[in-house]
Amino acid sequence: MKFIIQKKQFILGFLSLLIFAGCQRDDICPETVDTTPMLVINFYANNAQNEPRTSVNLTVREVGRDTLDMLLYRVNSQSIRIPLKTGQNSTKYEFIYNGPAYNENGEIIENEDNNLETNTDIIEFTYDPEEEYINRACSFKVNYLNIDYIIEGGEDGRWISRMRFLTNNITTDNFENDDEDNDDNEDVPTAHLNIFFD
Repeated sequence: MKFIIQKKQFILGFLSLLIFAGCQRDDICPETVDTTPMLVINFYANNAQNEPRTSVNLTVREVGRDTLDMLLYRVNSQSIRIPLKTGQNSTKYEFIYNGPAYNENGEIIENEDNNLETNTDIIEFTYDPEEEYINRACSFKVNYLNIDYIIEGGEDGRWISRMRFLTNNITTDNFENDDEDNDDNEDVPTAHLNIFFD
């Protein structure tokens, strides 16, 4: 009888050991790991190619989405990050320069701020998505290879003068560089894509 009790205790102890051994701290994906990158875009003045320029009330919305379903809304920034679709070969966005202000019903708010001329360019980003295994905790990420674009200006013409990719493949959106030797090097990329406009 004593032997049976000891055997049960041994089996319970062994099972407990297996359960706790299966729980590892690396089951959480660290924030420092590069996961699926976003497309990083910098804006520059068209007449001075190295002069950073701030976007003006820039609204970015996926083509076909509801008026209020915006990725970015009236952003004034020199750099933006936007996602690309992982399960398709393209993503199509409206880039709205001087995008109007909307109320909660999706109606344009009429005020002096909306007297600026709104202009919409549609950019379709094309690429070959490729999955890359990271580890058990982080699973997979998607890289975007052979990226290119098609741009159309529509009836209001184009506000984007030109665009230039700095890389053919988007594998990371981490442009933080701690190497002091590269601080003054203008060739070190800070984005995947530069957009130039007047």
